Amino acid sequence: MTSRVDDDDTLRIEWPEPDDGKILLRNTETGEEHEGIDLSGLAAGTWTVSKHGAPLVTDDPGFSLDGLVAYAGRARDREIRAVRSPEGILHVLVREVGPYVEVARVCPEDGMVGVEGMLAYGEPRPAARSAWLVAVARKGPETAGGGTVRGRRFTGKVPIAQLTEGQTKRRVFWDLFAEIDGVRLPLAARLDDVTEKKSRVRFPAQYVGQVRVRPYFTDADSLAVACTIEEKTS
Repeated sequence: MTSRVDDDDTLRIEWPEPDDGKILLRNTETGEEHEGIDLSGLAAGTWTVSKHGAPLVTDDPGFSLDGLVAYAGRARDREIRAVRSPEGILHVLVREVGPYVEVARVCPEDGMVGVEGMLAYGEPRPAARSAWLVAVARKGPETAGGGTVRGRRFTGKVPIAQLTEGQTKRRVFWDLFAEIDGVRLPLAARLDDVTEKKSRVRFPAQYVGQVRVRPYFTDADSLAVACTIEEKTS
């Protein structure tokens, strides 16, 4: 059995054999029930999928990367995913979302931090008047590098010299955003099944003098940059 949530928020289940049993979803917190595969009216939360009075058991993870990218390619304020629980039960997860840039590639090279990504859950911008890759220091200033937008594709670069200029603290963290026509969107990587990106994904470091500059993913899978002054070694 495979299961997917299509672009129109319909739960699609493919059975190995024909089956006309009715699908019932139950909210794990409130006990609210919803009958059928049209998920457009579901409240936020986790829903258990059942048929014939029993939860559906599956060995399918409930998604494909291409499917998630296509799903995020439509403007929407709620995300609905089919997932398999650790016990092998099919669930539907519903959560509120807002537009952001899904990071597809990070390029720390040639004195720059470059980013390529896709505008997710928002309208495409075929005629954007301005685009920037903005870096905002936590409890500090902000700076920006150039960017471009073509439809849903965003690319941008910021010089690492701008991130390290005048640094006196041992470590400074910068959060990255795409700014398109004055609207600032977070940069994050959420359309996959990679967990704990902060510890699992490592990007090459660059240096400005004694300052090491390394992009990284935060606990929330957002893209940031850490600038660390390294002590001199004798």
